[in-house]
Amino acid sequence: MGELGAGFVRVSTGSQDEISQVKILTEESTQRGITIVKWFKLHGYSASHGAQEPALREAIADIQRREYTTLLVTESSRLDRRDDLDAQAEILLGIRSAGGDIISIAEPQFGKTDFAGRIVTLVAQHANAEKSKTVKQTTYRGISMIIANNAHHGPLPAFWAAKGERYAKQAYCADSESVRDIYERVANGESLLSIARLYDLYAASIKNLVRFAANHTGVEECRYTHEGVTETWAHEVAPVVESPLWWRANNVLAANMTDARVNKGGRPVAQAVNWISGVLECPQCGGRLYVNAGLAKSGNPRTPRLRCGGHAKQRKACGEFKGCDALPMIDVINSMLINDTTPILAFQRVAGNAHELDEMRAEFAKIQSRLSVTEDDDELDALVATRKALRVAIEQFTLVPDVYDYAETGQTVSHMWTTGDTDAKRGMVSAIENSWGLTLSKHGGTWGIQIGTGFTDTSGVDGIVDLGNGLCFRWESGARNGVSASPTRR
Repeated sequence: MGELGAGFVRVSTGSQDEISQVKILTEESTQRGITIVKWFKLHGYSASHGAQEPALREAIADIQRREYTTLLVTESSRLDRRDDLDAQAEILLGIRSAGGDIISIAEPQFGKTDFAGRIVTLVAQHANAEKSKTVKQTTYRGISMIIANNAHHGPLPAFWAAKGERYAKQAYCADSESVRDIYERVANGESLLSIARLYDLYAASIKNLVRFAANHTGVEECRYTHEGVTETWAHEVAPVVESPLWWRANNVLAANMTDARVNKGGRPVAQAVNWISGVLECPQCGGRLYVNAGLAKSGNPRTPRLRCGGHAKQRKACGEFKGCDALPMIDVINSMLINDTTPILAFQRVAGNAHELDEMRAEFAKIQSRLSVTEDDDELDALVATRKALRVAIEQFTLVPDVYDYAETGQTVSHMWTTGDTDAKRGMVSAIENSWGLTLSKHGGTWGIQIGTGFTDTSGVDGIVDLGNGLCFRWESGARNGVSASPTRR
């Protein structure tokens, strides 16, 4: 395998996307013989405020660990656009000192250590900072016009919209009847989840709507921060509900924030009952199946059953799938994984010494850089001697290209399964589902689990099960022979 690299893409706002940057970097890396092993995708990160710096620090740490040596960007402004040129230079020197290299597709000389490269880098960094200033000033000119017009600026809750010219937007309620109905329902104590299902919204969207003060005041408070100073202005709108109704509904929401309503213990609301909850699809509607367990009114434990829980927004059972016993499904998967000695693999270097040559070259480049700024004679002599020794070592180095492959980590599927908590097990089952398919299927009048294309067992299914974080395991033909996916034939 050739040189390893990372792709760095960034867009400043949520309305932009990074697809074009990914496409360019993928094509360029292929042409240059670079394998991209990691992507940094920063969506809605402003480089003028340094929001991307943690990702750059992470890249420097990766390069120091020799996970890759090259950072690819479409243009240098994707990396940094801060006014502080010293901060920009510090990041660039950090990458170079770690032994890494930067490739800017639009600026081939950017980041190079020769004279021309340094001039290009300084000019590009200055231009990026100036571009950031220009964008800020241009944006603020537009905001100033909005403020002068007392126009709308900022997000609006559900059922609200804005119309009009660019710098004179007028906010308005697009469905006042629905808004009043929601306020009435909240004020009367109806659950937010049931209201959200009725209007195909999330519960958080209902909260935002109810708390939107302009619904009863007729005034929306808009704000914008420039150069550390926040400006506010009032934008007049048509009120939708009467103040008493707004007050009643918000009082109900406030009641949920008191100490009397906090979780007093027991199972957290977001914690799954079992690792199989939310993994399998409903055979009728495609929603998710959840384990229904707990205690009956008599105090006796219920028999765990898989029941439809609907889709993400609705969370409403389809009513067509009547459920099935969950224990046989749990036992099938558990028995399949608990004794499995298949090794867990990780993508890593398995042979070669090319990384050692890269490290020596990186150290040589570092010494070259230090020679131009070192004034102490003793230190200069030591650097020159080290440089000579490194040059000889590099010239006499016998290169064995690095080979990367999936190699064993010393852990097995069984060990990961038995030592993992509910979330870890759920991740493993989800990985199997995503890689091969894991569905609830009826066979001979009995519900069972279908893995891949076969119902009775998983023999004949080859391939990698990706566990995320660079880990995976490979099940080959015959590896699962004798393990039935049907609860009636285990």
